[in-house]
Amino acid sequence: MKIAYIFDPANLHSTTYSGVVRQGLTWASGLLAEGVTVEFPVAHETFDWSTCDLVHVFQYGSWAEAIIEAVKRYDIPVVLSPIVDRSTPYGWRGRLIAKTPFERLGLRQRHRTLSNLMQGCDRVLARSELEKRSLSDVSSDPSNIDIVRIGIDCRPDLLGAKVEKSPHVFHMSHLNQERKNVKALIEVCENSNVPLRLAGKVSDAAFSAWLDAKCRENPKLEYIGTISEDQKWEEMGKASVFCLPSLNEGIGLVALEAYTAGAHIVLTNRTGGVEYFDGDIEICDPASNVDIARCVSTALSKPVHNGPRLEAMKAFSNEASVARLLEVYQILVPGHNETLVADTRS
Repeated sequence: MKIAYIFDPANLHSTTYSGVVRQGLTWASGLLAEGVTVEFPVAHETFDWSTCDLVHVFQYGSWAEAIIEAVKRYDIPVVLSPIVDRSTPYGWRGRLIAKTPFERLGLRQRHRTLSNLMQGCDRVLARSELEKRSLSDVSSDPSNIDIVRIGIDCRPDLLGAKVEKSPHVFHMSHLNQERKNVKALIEVCENSNVPLRLAGKVSDAAFSAWLDAKCRENPKLEYIGTISEDQKWEEMGKASVFCLPSLNEGIGLVALEAYTAGAHIVLTNRTGGVEYFDGDIEICDPASNVDIARCVSTALSKPVHNGPRLEAMKAFSNEASVARLLEVYQILVPGHNETLVADTRS
């Protein structure tokens, strides 16, 4: 089976880390182990779509319209992962806008574009219940939307043996992005006298200067910069709590990793992936520092979880995610499962 993964062309020119691209690459590595080949054509370059059994488009925009139209000429199934990171579903306004034919006036509107793209695809994938509700609001056929949870790419040896826990909060992200709400987290920990370690990229000079000053003022605040994969798992293993107080967050992949490493988790009610944790997290209102502080305090007061959560490693694994993904693909490409069995026997 051969699949083409298509990403928004903006990813080619962005210097910012893309969780969407990482998701695609992680799935591709897992699919390869199942005998599926994944290619990554560039959206605006010529490609022979007839060589593919299925095409999977990630994100959405007017750039995807011509691709889907070209693929459908060969009667090849198309899967769309729109990646909608909303804190609330679109609701009735989204439904109304999605039905308005702006294109007849030579205009474009993103909800309408999304609705049209979903209608032209054979399956639409959501990563969470929240994302599915959002997509259902602008879809002409909500029954065509499947949830495929994303997984983490973690080898057991990366987690290592049990490490001594430290009663501090850890956070890792693109720190100066406003939606990550890092300034609020710093203020909460400072007012609560809670040690906080920060890691990740800073791409704004003014924020960098501000953060340096805050670290000098507060010995319990540390910024350790960008870190390696090994360092990331070490930090997550040591931290008692990982807090991701985002104003909006699609899933919070890094929170899944921290939970697997053994940290207690604080997320917000504007995060799509809360159901991944089966209730074993603290959920706060990111607009309220008081509520963030309450959840951080509750998480810190929980019994320390020494060592990684092996059950979470299995549940959040890329293998589990790919198995669910293959279920969707196999519906669209009948006979693929039999081909895999034959390849394995040979």
